[in-house]
Amino acid sequence: MRPLRIGAGTVKALAAATVVFAAMLPVQPAYAATTNFYIDPVNGSDSNSGTSTAAAFKTVQAAKAAVRAINANMSDDIVVNLRGGTYPLTTPITFGTSDSGTNGHTVVYQAYNGETPVITGGKAVTGWTAASNGEYKASVGSLNFRQLYVNGVRATRARFPDVGSDFQLQGSDKPNKLLKVLSSQVSNWDHLSQVEMMLETQWGESFLRLKSISSNNGTASVSIQDHEAGILFQRPWPQLSDGSPLHFENAHEFLNEPGEFYVDTAAQTVYYKPRPGEDMSTATVQAPALETLVDVKGTNLDSPAHDLRFSGITFTRTTWMEPTDNGYLNAQGGNYNISADNSNNQFVGRPPAGVQAANADHVSFTGNTFTQMGSTALDLSHGVHDSAVTGNLISDIAGNGIMVGKFSDPTVEYHSVYNPPTTPAGEDAREVVKNVTVKNNLITRTGEDYLGTAGINAGFVNSTTIDHNDISDTPWAGISLGWGWQSAANAEGNNSVSFNRIGNVMNRLCDSAGIYHLSNDPGTVFNGNYIHDVIRGPAACGSPVHGIYLDEGSNNMTLSNNVLSHTDGFINQNRNGSNVTLTNNTTSGDTVIKASGLESAYQGLAAKLNLAYNKSASSSSVYGSGWSAANAVDNDSSTGWSPTASDSTAWWQVDLGQAYQLGQFSLTTRQDLDQSETRGKFEIRASNDPSFGTYTVLGRQTDTLPLASTLTGNVDVRQKFRYVRVAKTDGAYFFIADFGVQQAGGALEDSTGTPNLNPSTYYTIKNVNSGQLMDVYGWSTADGGSVVQWPSTGGANQQWNIVPVSGQLYKIVNRNSGKVLDVNAASHWRGTTLQQYTYGGGNNQLWYFEPTSDGYLIRNFENRQILEVSNGSTANGAAIDQWMPLNQSNQAWTIQ
Repeated sequence: MRPLRIGAGTVKALAAATVVFAAMLPVQPAYAATTNFYIDPVNGSDSNSGTSTAAAFKTVQAAKAAVRAINANMSDDIVVNLRGGTYPLTTPITFGTSDSGTNGHTVVYQAYNGETPVITGGKAVTGWTAASNGEYKASVGSLNFRQLYVNGVRATRARFPDVGSDFQLQGSDKPNKLLKVLSSQVSNWDHLSQVEMMLETQWGESFLRLKSISSNNGTASVSIQDHEAGILFQRPWPQLSDGSPLHFENAHEFLNEPGEFYVDTAAQTVYYKPRPGEDMSTATVQAPALETLVDVKGTNLDSPAHDLRFSGITFTRTTWMEPTDNGYLNAQGGNYNISADNSNNQFVGRPPAGVQAANADHVSFTGNTFTQMGSTALDLSHGVHDSAVTGNLISDIAGNGIMVGKFSDPTVEYHSVYNPPTTPAGEDAREVVKNVTVKNNLITRTGEDYLGTAGINAGFVNSTTIDHNDISDTPWAGISLGWGWQSAANAEGNNSVSFNRIGNVMNRLCDSAGIYHLSNDPGTVFNGNYIHDVIRGPAACGSPVHGIYLDEGSNNMTLSNNVLSHTDGFINQNRNGSNVTLTNNTTSGDTVIKASGLESAYQGLAAKLNLAYNKSASSSSVYGSGWSAANAVDNDSSTGWSPTASDSTAWWQVDLGQAYQLGQFSLTTRQDLDQSETRGKFEIRASNDPSFGTYTVLGRQTDTLPLASTLTGNVDVRQKFRYVRVAKTDGAYFFIADFGVQQAGGALEDSTGTPNLNPSTYYTIKNVNSGQLMDVYGWSTADGGSVVQWPSTGGANQQWNIVPVSGQLYKIVNRNSGKVLDVNAASHWRGTTLQQYTYGGGNNQLWYFEPTSDGYLIRNFENRQILEVSNGSTANGAAIDQWMPLNQSNQAWTIQ
């Protein structure tokens, strides 16, 4: 799901959009307060009284000072109204004990009358001039940054290989603290000490600053800087394993694709390669310059900040430079290693947040937008009680969406029991976050930079409610609860994780789940959650990818009435206690599904990111006036579109108004009637031709979805499209309750293409590395016959008919057997060998082609992995398997 543009120069557009959606958002209380203050960033002045819109302050800081002057003995709420516009910050705004409400009344900072105030840590980057190789450059002074936003869209930090491909770790030499890669993958790049290796290890990732590179016999030894080396080669977990995905970032030599940027700190210059259609003389470009925008923190636990509410405000554009300055090794959930030893004693730090609270009671964040944050969006870290995070939109976040509760202090080993006041002895029990509600938030596209982070990440919390949230598009867990890996009694207990809707998560890493849990947690319930489309990604390791994962120490808790649909695994239990109750957890259940996710008052949040919302829709036919095409884009799943009963080629489509690069789609099935034929056998297609003479398939449902369910998936095609169509493929009756599609953020545009082939001609498919042909071994005609490479024999078992099926999708048919190229059991595991099988129309039998400099990648539509000759072998009979893209010649093929 993708963010709206909100940079400087685009506030008017954002404000207009927010006005449109205001009617769909929960109505905030109208505060007829004794005192109102007003802030206007455009026309205000801090020398004004601030008591009317005509005499508004200019800054939040001035309003805060005015509140302090009158809040010592409040008789009613004090409301600070923020007019629409941009509030640029150079230092965080702090709210302490002296800024709090008194006598049971609240100090409220809210958007004025449906306008859009934007509090930002971004800094405009201007003065762009043409440089070489299609690049543009601008001076940034001493500012350094890891994110850049052009016309409101995230740019990509220059990397090698490019987005969509990776390298793999070839080995490691722990005694000498060296990482091994292929010599062809590295060079002595300029400013080598600023180049980073981004290495993925099971459930986390590391940004490792390089020190030196040496090569011998085709293998390069990469030395990383001392701080990172002292951790990576000591800690046993997450495991440093051969084959781990990696890429390099932050060298000018990597800047080769549109949408990439590089900051040359020595020259104090940023370089950027524009995307098609971007004019750098008029583009709005922003770089984040501030780690934290708002910091709510009381003097201490005896004197907390309290009775504060923030509502309707957009918080955006924060940075975090710790990975640049000291490297970054994710221990788990974004908590990064400060040190570690080989006995698995680890000490961690906590990333900063754009908005954070500590030592605070009765603080609420309601109806805000958090977007384009450089680390965590919102953090309630310690000493927070009786507070709420409700109805917020959180998207395009580098790390965690929301963090709640203590994890481990930097001086405490992270497996330690935390149970104050006994452990650690003397610590105030009020440090434990308690009675916090995180509810009805829409959270999507978190972990954009720091993969091993969650939509909601809660540590040692007690009596905390995490209910009715909608979470999607995360590389790791949707929700993570607990810390410490402990079976002993600790601060956790009496928590609720219920009625959440979690889909399309775990789409990059492994060893987690839609909902993940750690440690003894008495009285905690997971109830009525709907978890769907949790599928092992091409780069994931071999550890679990499940709907729910109860990890070490989990005990004294109840899981009931959860629906886990289309998940790689169901419920995984690892070293749990004996008192975990599992009741009525199933793969379907419309009552649970309908009750999950955002409650009705908050469902308008989804429309804010939906490019299809209220756009022009059309269809092949309409059942009647109550079932129009428009009903499928009205953000209301109780309505819907339906064709006539006789329409055997039913389709529905939406005009997005302009071409967008798409990131995620969602389709909600019929809610009121059980018509199973409407919930399967359809395709989601995209085109720039309204008649869909040519199109690209984005998603394809071949089996039957559960009643009332939602199908959610990523869009991997890096092109722009204006029209999206959903087409029935089996001639049966159809129904769409609601459809949504979101804009991609930061992905690059590719020139894609399919081979110019004659479907009645037989071709050979040759591996670029070995020069051998794809071959059905032993001329087999049986289902399950092995597919290998073999020197050319001219035999029919080496000849293939490449037949178009739909859009860019083809079946590849062997001439000798008449059977098709097939991934056994639709496996998502790397290394699964290919076979031939009778064609059944499954996604595991459909392939699409991506051009490379020397041929094509051939990618499976089911799992997005590509064909390769296993291990780069040149031997006769070497197996052909599937693997993640690695930018290697054994994965490239020519068609002759």
